[in-house]
Amino acid sequence: MTHLLLAEFATAEAMNRAAGEAAEKGCPARDALSPFPVPEVMQHLSYRKKPAMGWPMALAGGIGACIMWFVEWFSASRDYPIISGARPLNSWEIFFIVTVEACILCAGVGGIIVFILDCRFPALHHPLFDLAAVERASQDRFFLIFEAREDLRDSVAKLVNQLRPLSTTELAE
Repeated sequence: MTHLLLAEFATAEAMNRAAGEAAEKGCPARDALSPFPVPEVMQHLSYRKKPAMGWPMALAGGIGACIMWFVEWFSASRDYPIISGARPLNSWEIFFIVTVEACILCAGVGGIIVFILDCRFPALHHPLFDLAAVERASQDRFFLIFEAREDLRDSVAKLVNQLRPLSTTELAE
């Protein structure tokens, strides 16, 4: 089980200083919540690797293009062959435009699916939504969110308390 520790600060400077101290001690914050952008704190947050978008999009586009090419070939040469103007039944010049359109469409759909999965959109609820204090992050408070596994929970909680926050809240994710 993963635990989230939420540390509340009164000013952006205090949050930035605490994020720097936590990063120096080897336990960077996972995220920061603030009423306005604080670009200085970004360098102290933990890095989350972004998913590769290009490969899934290329794969989806290639699969879509191959399926469309097969559908066109099958319908023109096997299912309903029409000989018009001495055109060959497997005429790639005619198939090419629709195949490219299918490739672009499938690549776009594949990219949207990867984006939705990366953002964890199917999850409609997060434990932070239950805290009334988090609502003040859009008004006048600053929060650092720390993530800790079950075996490291006590050491991370001790570190968070050393950062001198106004309050600390723990949530089970």
